[in-house]
Amino acid sequence: MPAPPTGTRRTRSVRSLLAALVAATLLPFVAFGATVVVRTAREERAEIERRLSGSARALADVVDREMTATVRALEALGASSALQRGDLSDFREEALRAGALQPRWTAVVLFAPDGARLVDTRPGATPVPSTLEPTSLQRAVDTRRPTVSDLILRPDGSYAYGVRVPVMDGARVRWVLSAVTATDAVADVVAPRDGDEGIWTRTIVDRAGTVVARSRSPERFVGRRATASFLARTGAALDGVYRDVTLEGVRVYVAFSHAALSGWTAAVVVPVAFLDGPLRRSLLATAGFALGLVVLAAGGAVLGSRRFARALGSAEAGAAALARGEPPEVDARGIAEVARLGGALQRSADLLGARARERDELLARAEAARADAVAANRTKDEFLAMLGHELRNPLAPIATALHLLEQRGEGATREHAIVRRQVAHLQRLVDDLLDVSRITRGKVALHRERVEAALFVAKAVEMARNLLEQRRHRLTVDVPPGLFVDGDPVRLAQVVANLLTNAARYTPPGGNVHVGAIREGDAVRLWVRDDGAGIPRHLLGTIFDPFVQGPRGPEPHQGGLGLGLALVRSFVELHGGRVEARSDGPRTGATFSLELPAAGPARPQPVRPAAAERRRVARRGLRVLVVDDNADAAEMLSELLALAGHDVRMAPDGPTALDLATAFRPEAAVLDIGLPVMDGYELGLRLRDRLAGEAPALIAVSGYGQPADRDRSRAAGFSSHFVKPADVDGILGELDRIAARRRSSAAAAGGRRGGAR
Repeated sequence: MPAPPTGTRRTRSVRSLLAALVAATLLPFVAFGATVVVRTAREERAEIERRLSGSARALADVVDREMTATVRALEALGASSALQRGDLSDFREEALRAGALQPRWTAVVLFAPDGARLVDTRPGATPVPSTLEPTSLQRAVDTRRPTVSDLILRPDGSYAYGVRVPVMDGARVRWVLSAVTATDAVADVVAPRDGDEGIWTRTIVDRAGTVVARSRSPERFVGRRATASFLARTGAALDGVYRDVTLEGVRVYVAFSHAALSGWTAAVVVPVAFLDGPLRRSLLATAGFALGLVVLAAGGAVLGSRRFARALGSAEAGAAALARGEPPEVDARGIAEVARLGGALQRSADLLGARARERDELLARAEAARADAVAANRTKDEFLAMLGHELRNPLAPIATALHLLEQRGEGATREHAIVRRQVAHLQRLVDDLLDVSRITRGKVALHRERVEAALFVAKAVEMARNLLEQRRHRLTVDVPPGLFVDGDPVRLAQVVANLLTNAARYTPPGGNVHVGAIREGDAVRLWVRDDGAGIPRHLLGTIFDPFVQGPRGPEPHQGGLGLGLALVRSFVELHGGRVEARSDGPRTGATFSLELPAAGPARPQPVRPAAAERRRVARRGLRVLVVDDNADAAEMLSELLALAGHDVRMAPDGPTALDLATAFRPEAAVLDIGLPVMDGYELGLRLRDRLAGEAPALIAVSGYGQPADRDRSRAAGFSSHFVKPADVDGILGELDRIAARRRSSAAAAGGRRGGAR
């Protein structure tokens, strides 16, 4: 039989189920009989326990009666006239006569309250200053009541105890009269009785925990200390019944009671088997009877289930055939349910065949669709990368030409400002498109630092200022100083700039835009609010999705790709924050608020000279080689670098650059990565090989600006990587740093030569 599938419940055979059904039918009757037996046995045991407790109390009462008789005799003796007048000689004679009437008294002793022995009726005894077992004597003095001593071992090896009665003189104890008594009387009390069946054990234990008398094996246990468990249990209550182990190691029930006069403990001990035996025998008998019934019923169920089991086995074989894709064959053996099961299996086989064909067709379609999606996604990524490169190539000479016009003082016209704004807008669209592509592939890396909110908000306002001024919006900024967050200042400025640009586009001319920020617990909350077109309610849940835009108006400024808010949400979530949009509907304005984790305390930063001061110190003309296959880009960048004081040469490709570098010996090379014939990486390697120790510092300028591209240029030995249209100030700053490094190296080399001389 095949094993049940993993994760399913354990199965059972039909025979075992029928046997369980029969057993379940008999179980209530068996349980009822067992309950009756158990209750009866428990009642019997409870009755025996009550009998044990009564025996222990009765035993304690008998001990007290024995002690009371001795106390009464001593009290009568203490009232003798000889003792009252202090004639101890006559009193000794009276004590001898009284002791003769008490066969178990071995001596009568008169003590002073301080323990001095004044009279002793034993032959040859003389008064001595102390007595055995002084505790009970002191207790009689202190309590002014009769007391009984603990067990006393006599010189001849026998045991006795003392009963002490204080003789009063008014409120003062004048003497203590004691009767030293053999333990025979107590031994008679615990002697075996009729009905004990040789099982019950009676024991008397004194206050110190020593066995005084025992009905069984007294020669072994009298004078020995009782068990620790017995002493602990009897010391905690006046009477009771508990389970224990005897000195012989037998498990027993112990019933105990304390005698009021002597303070001794009377115990009756019965083996556990004597009480639990009937219950155990009853349970075994009931279990045996029930087991017999179950076995008998299960046997009948097994015999009656064979036909059913064969029919089900045939159905199981049919199901296994169905699982293998074969037609099921079921022998129902005249059982209607199994016949219906066989029919259902046959219909299932027909349905599974149809479903298998449909599944194969769907799988083929899904696989084709998946392959198409993978190819489309790969094509999309390649397209976006190529689009960024191709769009940035024409942007690079335009941006450089604009910068060059500004350097010459020829870029102050209105047309120049329009071109500058449109180039910046086009560059922003390209950056947004590539940012979304990088985010979806998890390629964005944040450069976190402790940054003040007011700083990146100011940068964002500068980025959006042209559109805000063009739309004549009234901008208010309420960002107090001292609000620090842990984040990437460039990306955070981009987030706020996107929100400002969005507000400017959807707010009518002359509208209001407000930027504010506050500290809330461990976060900084920042918001951008406008009184413009608002957001329809059905768009609030999707407004941050890529390519989702609000209703467009007739004005051209409302264009765009619908990526700005998608980038806002992505960058905020990368910082561990959250962003939300609120609006009451069209023409009610909108509020975009974001929360960012607040930064911890500031760390001390090294003091560095300002960028302008560094440039002033480092400025020195370098020999610079510019290589770019875009003639306009190369010409504009070369002219700009020459205007900055550098000696510049241009080359359109790698081979020309190598020939030019041999004679020109450039100190720095600005290389386009996407060159024909050989790319910028290979050109950089060949420049280093050809010029050896005079190899120039390498600066990469490329339309590809993803992290992988930057990592590759860094690995190829480029000191920096600029994305087209390149940041001209950044390139100039890098050239300044190269000049400073060369000057430091030259000074160090001169110092070494001077030291050698």
